[in-house]
Amino acid sequence: MTVFRSLAGYCVYGCVVLLAPALAGAAETRNTEQNAAAAGAGPGISEAEKGEAKLIFAGQCSWCHGSYGMTADKGPRLAGTQMTRQQVEERIRNGKQGLMPSFRKFLDDEQIALMARYIKSLKPKE
Repeated sequence: MTVFRSLAGYCVYGCVVLLAPALAGAAETRNTEQNAAAAGAGPGISEAEKGEAKLIFAGQCSWCHGSYGMTADKGPRLAGTQMTRQQVEERIRNGKQGLMPSFRKFLDDEQIALMARYIKSLKPKE
């Protein structure tokens, strides 16, 4: 198990190093989006943020949630979740015992908030 954790840590570290430039470039967009949300424009997500979220999703979430959250796989479909954005953030941060691991060691608070906004932006295809 320790070997697996070490390998997983190296994989996450490698992804962070490779994705750092893309993540840094989205910081300005994120600040603009936060200002818009504070002004009452709602908790939307820009295309740049969506791209950033998909990169994180591919590295962290796609193991269990299919098609960038649009379909169920080992985990449930995320599109159309009835959870609030705050509940989604807490689930990502703390996990759910026996069902989903905590990502607090792999994602910072801004990334967790971004992922929650991304997930809440997903609309199920009926």
